[in-house]
Amino acid sequence: MRSKGKIIVLVLSLFFIVYLFFLFLRTSDDPEYCGSCHFMKPYYENWLSSTHNQVNCITCHYGPGVGNYLKGKIRLLSEIARYYLGAYSYEITSKVDNESCIKCHEEKKFVDKEIFFVGGKVKFSHAKHLDEGKIGFKLQCQTCHSELVQGRHEAVSTKICILCHFPGGEVARSYPVSGCGSCHGPPKDDIMIWGIPFNHSEYVKNKIECGTCHLHVTVGRGDVRLDKCSACHINITGMTLGSKKMHEVHVSNEKINCFKCHDEIKHGKVEVFEVFSPVCQECHGNKHSVQEKVYSGSGGRDVAVLPDPMFLAGVSCRGCHEVKLVKTHAEVSFELPEFNPNSCSNCHGKGYDKLVQKWQKIVKERIQKIEYEIEIAGLLKRAGLKKFKDEDVRVNFEIVKKDGSYGAHNIKYVNLLLDAIEKKIDTWRGKPELEAVYKNNSRCLDCHFGIENFNSAYNCKNFSHGLHLFKLNCVNCHTGGEPVQVNHGRILDVASNCNSCHHRNLTSPVSEAKCESCHSKQVNFYQGKFLADTEDFMFQAGVSCQDCHVTEGNLPVKPSVEICGACHEKEYIDDFARKRDKIKELISKWEKMKPEIIKKLKSSESSAEIIEFDKLRRMVDDFVSEGSYGAHNLQFIDELTQKIANFIKGLEFVEKQK
Repeated sequence: MRSKGKIIVLVLSLFFIVYLFFLFLRTSDDPEYCGSCHFMKPYYENWLSSTHNQVNCITCHYGPGVGNYLKGKIRLLSEIARYYLGAYSYEITSKVDNESCIKCHEEKKFVDKEIFFVGGKVKFSHAKHLDEGKIGFKLQCQTCHSELVQGRHEAVSTKICILCHFPGGEVARSYPVSGCGSCHGPPKDDIMIWGIPFNHSEYVKNKIECGTCHLHVTVGRGDVRLDKCSACHINITGMTLGSKKMHEVHVSNEKINCFKCHDEIKHGKVEVFEVFSPVCQECHGNKHSVQEKVYSGSGGRDVAVLPDPMFLAGVSCRGCHEVKLVKTHAEVSFELPEFNPNSCSNCHGKGYDKLVQKWQKIVKERIQKIEYEIEIAGLLKRAGLKKFKDEDVRVNFEIVKKDGSYGAHNIKYVNLLLDAIEKKIDTWRGKPELEAVYKNNSRCLDCHFGIENFNSAYNCKNFSHGLHLFKLNCVNCHTGGEPVQVNHGRILDVASNCNSCHHRNLTSPVSEAKCESCHSKQVNFYQGKFLADTEDFMFQAGVSCQDCHVTEGNLPVKPSVEICGACHEKEYIDDFARKRDKIKELISKWEKMKPEIIKKLKSSESSAEIIEFDKLRRMVDDFVSEGSYGAHNLQFIDELTQKIANFIKGLEFVEKQK
């Protein structure tokens, strides 16, 4: 009887245990049971508000079949034990097998079908991503569907896509694996970039790579740092798993979230201020801050901020300066080749390289001229003849010189900096204010900015754009239209002959008053009212401008020395020619000596020498700008020759005395 009673108690106890286990199974199947643990509440609440809230937790997390169900309950018991023993972790790791997903999301409806992602912008195929041969290892559904997003329990975050599609991040020039067009093509309509309309069609037609302009569309490289390995592995010394095997273990088998190991790569429009040359800066620091200032149009004194249009479009350094990887047996290094103007033509079209070279020519000439003017202004300031802030001039000039691009980085801003310097030191500019030029020629100046500083040889004369822009616009002399047109910028027939403008109102008889209205400097020099204190003896004899400068056909000319033979003997002509050659030679010597003279005056304590030098310098400049080299006042040649010679001798004498 006793043994029978024991059997009954044992059977009842067994039934009770089975019943309790059954209750445990049924209770733990309920999603509310999952939410009873405080650290599970966020996951439970997210599931509750998602589109999966009609699907039980165990349907996905246990997997199909009795075997998976029992394994899941055993895992649950161990988790409960760890919870009550205080050995649990707040970090939840959960594995969901692909079979659990496919049970509801049938292959025909989801895997084989092309769907749209990211608001309908991106075509996506599950089949391509589940192709182990193409990927290199087996991706799990959970690899991508692992994010907690409001209203979606197992959403796909685009940061997972970016991590795989931008391997190497910014180091790899930001070209995605499947190309930019797989997610978003170029806009078909004009877009506005800082108020400027821009159309991609021309660049797409010329097959310009997206990455040429849209360089820095990523931040980060998806690095795997050693400290992340140490979070799971006690000893990582000697681990030599390759990339493929590493992903097989961690992704295919263990279904570990990508960002447990990898740093995030951010993709989108990155402010160009943040990404001038980040790859170089990581090791070398920022060594191109001056270039960045010029490109972004900032940093100058008393100059408006004016970023370059390419800066506003987000084109960073590597859009033009291709960083090359140089591998040798000794090391691997990066090389940054010098800028090649030909690279401009790739995006901007044929002929743009010549435009950049013209910019650089103008800026180089301006730098050379202004550097000399700054030296002179410094001397005159010391002598009390000028007042300006040295620091403002120094800062602006250093930016232009240290930038080294001579306008290629920002032609408009560089010219504004040089204009500001000219105004500060109060030098004669011989051109209208930029505002006036831009007002009437804004379309031309988008490309030909700084043209008012450009002098060129035309019809054997030095042609100054600056002087002509006081009264004329670009289209008065040049053909307008689109830059791509063959005849764009050609000189019009009406401008092919200077006289068509300068003497178009010339009528017979030509009076001296008419000459003076334009050639006042020459007339006053002839009459002893400019430079010279005495009249030229030919003026005293009643010789007029027309006697030498107007032909029988009433056409104005610039005569050669041979015309003098009509009135004078050969000895006079030879003497005049010799004097002109001598003064030209002496002026050439004076120009070559000026840097040395300035250097000596800087070390001199005498303000009188500086004042004398400035007076003589202005006299020589006025004499050269008058243009006749003494033909309009022969006596002055001797006077100027003597003054230059005396100054040079005096300076040499003082130097010897020292």
